[in-house]
Amino acid sequence: MGCTSGCLKLFLNILNSINMLVGFLLIAVATISLGQAPPFFILYFYIIGAFAFVTSIIGCCGICRESVCLTTAYAVMLLVYFVVQLMWVFGFKFDENTIKNYAANDVEKIWNEELVHPGAMNATQLLFDCCGRNGPGDYSAINRDTLPSSCYPNNEIGDLPPFTKGCVQAVSESYLSTFKYSSSSEWLEIIFSAIMCLAAFYLVRRFRKDRRRYHY
Repeated sequence: MGCTSGCLKLFLNILNSINMLVGFLLIAVATISLGQAPPFFILYFYIIGAFAFVTSIIGCCGICRESVCLTTAYAVMLLVYFVVQLMWVFGFKFDENTIKNYAANDVEKIWNEELVHPGAMNATQLLFDCCGRNGPGDYSAINRDTLPSSCYPNNEIGDLPPFTKGCVQAVSESYLSTFKYSSSSEWLEIIFSAIMCLAAFYLVRRFRKDRRRYHY
C-alpha cells in the first residue's frame, strides 16, 4: 500500500467520522423538529441521517480491513447518496412562498377542526407559542368569549398576557428556519460526498490491485 493510498485511507476515515456525527445530528434534528417542520423535511432528514450513519460504518470497516467487497459497497452507496442529493437540489424547487403556503394550509386544516371540536388548536398553540389562526381575535370572531389556556405562556391563564402572534405566522417562521437550514448546507454536502466518492473508488481500485499482486 503506497503513501497515497495510506493518506487516502486516513483522510476517508476522518471524513467518515465526521459524516457519522453529521448523520447522528440530522436524526436528532429530525426528532426535535417533529411537528415543527413539514413532514417531507423530517422524513428527508431521517433518511439522509440514517444513510450517512450506516454508510460511514461500512466505509470504516471496509477501509480498515482493506476489503474490496465492503469498500465497493461503500463507494456505490456514496454514489447513490451523491445522485440523490443532486436530484433533491435540482428536482425539488421549494421557495419561501411554497413553504409559507404549506404552513398556512396546515394551520387552516387544524383551525377548521377547532371550529367543530374546540381544543384542536391547543397542541399547535402550545408548540409554536401562538394564538388563533391569524391572532387572538380569531376566537372572538367565532363567538368564543375567552381564549383557551394554550394561548397563554405555560398553558396557564394568569398574569402573563396571551400570545399575540397568529399560528399561521408562527408555523411559517418555524418551517422556514428548517428549510433555510437544509438549503444552506446542500452544496457543501454535495461537494463533501463527491470527494468521498472519488476517494472510495480509488481505494477500491488499489485494493483490487494489491489483492491480485498478493495472489502471484
